[in-house]
Amino acid sequence: MTLLDDVYETHIEVADLDRAMEFYGNTLGLELDRHEEERGIAFYFTGTPRSMLGVWEEDDPEPGHFAFRVSENRVDEMLPFLEARDIEPRAAFGVEPDEPIVHPWMPSATVYFADRDGNSLELLADLSDDPDPDKNRCP
Repeated sequence: MTLLDDVYETHIEVADLDRAMEFYGNTLGLELDRHEEERGIAFYFTGTPRSMLGVWEEDDPEPGHFAFRVSENRVDEMLPFLEARDIEPRAAFGVEPDEPIVHPWMPSATVYFADRDGNSLELLADLSDDPDPDKNRCP
């Protein structure tokens, strides 16, 4: 058993902080906690319990990846959420984004997309099914 419960914060790099703030604040609707313009940093709260996303402006950003947790009872809302915000879901693991991708080994349902800087983002819902460790991933 681990002492660690969840991810408290994660950080990504972007080329244009104002553009990123538009995406994370206005498009995705995250709550801005702090904006340090002189340092090129914005911090967003991402849920309850509060987790934090740090967005750092860099001259040559390196794309990262992270997932937003979604409740299992809202899996059917993941694709409409992105569509309503003109965000294109992307294929992953050879599967087109017609519906959430199920990863039986976890188990989870996920939808992948990207921000304006090419950071790989994911909506992820833990499923209440029993894990199937013999199945690495969908399909």
